Amino acid sequence: MRRLAGAVTVVAVAAAAVLTPSAAQAAGPYGAAFVWLDTPDAAMCIVPGERQWNSSAPFQFRNEVCGLDVGLYSVDLPGQAARAGTVQVTAYGSDTAYCKVQSWAPSGDNQRVLVRCLDRRGTPTDSRFVLTYNNRSGSGGKPLAYVFANQPTNASYTPPANYQYNSSGALNTITRSPGEPGVYTVNAPGIGTTGGHVQVTAYGTGGEWCTAWNWTASGTAERIQVRCYNAAGAPADSRFTMSFVKDGNIFGYGVCCSADGHPTSYLYANKPTVASYEPAAAYRFLSGTSGITRLGAGRYEVNYGWASVGGAVNVTSVGGNGARCKVESFESDEVAVVVCHNTAGTLADAPFLLHHVGPFVIG
Repeated sequence: MRRLAGAVTVVAVAAAAVLTPSAAQAAGPYGAAFVWLDTPDAAMCIVPGERQWNSSAPFQFRNEVCGLDVGLYSVDLPGQAARAGTVQVTAYGSDTAYCKVQSWAPSGDNQRVLVRCLDRRGTPTDSRFVLTYNNRSGSGGKPLAYVFANQPTNASYTPPANYQYNSSGALNTITRSPGEPGVYTVNAPGIGTTGGHVQVTAYGTGGEWCTAWNWTASGTAERIQVRCYNAAGAPADSRFTMSFVKDGNIFGYGVCCSADGHPTSYLYANKPTVASYEPAAAYRFLSGTSGITRLGAGRYEVNYGWASVGGAVNVTSVGGNGARCKVESFESDEVAVVVCHNTAGTLADAPFLLHHVGPFVIG
C-alpha cells in the first residue's frame, strides 16, 4: 500500500483522541461497518471488494483502506464519525501474523480506525485482516455488551461511557486480578445468561495480544474473563476491546430475515483435537446447520451455516495455551478455514470463537 507522508503525525493525533474519556455516550451517528482488507501490499489506497459494508451507505462500497507504514493501516468508515463505539480485528492468511487496534477517532465525517499488524515476534509486518466497527445507544433487545478497556493497570474501573455499551442500560465495569498481569474480568450487569459469544482484540502499538478465557452468568450479570500476553506468550497487561452477545450479532442489529436483517452466525469451537463435530448448542447461533472439521494440527474448516455474499468473519482464541487463531481463507460464503499457531510459529490445536455477520438483507 501507499506509505503516506506524515504518517507519524496522523497516528499521534488519532491515538490521543480515542483515549479521551467522556461522561456520557457521545452523540451519533450510531451505526456499524465491516471491512476485509484483501490486498495489504497494494500500491495505493484502495476500496476493498465485496466483503465490506457500512450502515451509513448500505448499498455502496465506500470504506477505504490506506497503508501508512509497514503493518500499519488506516481504515476510513464514511458517515461514522463519533468519539465512541468499539472495534474488533482479526488477521487473515496462513502465516503467523496477528493484528490489533491501534486507535479509532473521527476524521471529518469518517471514523478512522488504525490497525497494527505484527509477526509472531511482535515486529510490524503487512497482513490482510477483517475489521468490524460498532457504535450503539439505547437499551433492549438481545443481551449485548462491549467495552474499551483503557486502564490496564487499574484494580477496578468503569470504562468511558461513550466507549462501552450494555443492552440492559447499565454501566459495565472491569477488574484486574490482583497479582496476575493481564488477567481481567468484565462485569456486564443485567445480561447474565447461559452460553453466548465473545470477541476480544488487543489495543495499542506493542506486541500484546488477548484472548477470551471464560464467560458465565453471576447472578443477573455476565462476567467475561479476558487474558492478555506479550508477543512471547507471557502474561502481560494490555488495553483491549471486548464484545459479548447472545442470540444475535455483535452489532446488535436484526438477524435475517427481519426487516433490517443481517445473516448472522457464531459458534465456539471447543474440541480442537476432534476430527469433526457440531458445536455446543448454547454457544452457537446459526441460521442453518454448522460443523467443524479438523484438517490437521491447528487447521479447521468451519461451516457457519449461512451463505452471505460479502460477510465478515472475526475469530478469537480461547484459553491460555499460547495459541493465536485467525481466518486462513474464505472457502465460500458459508465456510471459512481457521488456522492457529503457537508463539513459536508452529501450527497448534486450540479452541476458538468465530463470529460471522453479513450485510443488510431486505426481509
